[in-house]
Amino acid sequence: MSTATEVLIVAGMLNLLVGALSGIPMGLARQAGAPEVPKYLTMVHLGGLMHGPILLGVGFALTISTFSAWLATSAAIVLSAASGLLVIKDTLNWRQHVTDEFAQNTLGLQIGKIFGPLHIFGLGLATACVISGL
Repeated sequence: MSTATEVLIVAGMLNLLVGALSGIPMGLARQAGAPEVPKYLTMVHLGGLMHGPILLGVGFALTISTFSAWLATSAAIVLSAASGLLVIKDTLNWRQHVTDEFAQNTLGLQIGKIFGPLHIFGLGLATACVISGL
């Protein structure tokens, strides 16, 4: 198994774990009678549950790459870092009781400004690696 695949499997599983664990405070909030769950807690939950399978899928897709292994590993590291930034961004917003990161110009928003380009770059790099193997 390649280093890129190993990196993405670990990052994917960590994302799934974050997604699952963030369901606990969601359930506790609803049991306590909260009419709804905080927006950014929901985003932590869904982000983990979405990015986990994305990273696992990219890890599988990279197995057909014919590019240099360091390029695939670079894509894996960039994507894993980006997913970590997304978790941090939404967790900060949730814990700081943010209702709108754009209107409030939060630290989470600043982290999101790094996440977006990093994620797109990583996906582009991974896509180029996969296309090389077709």
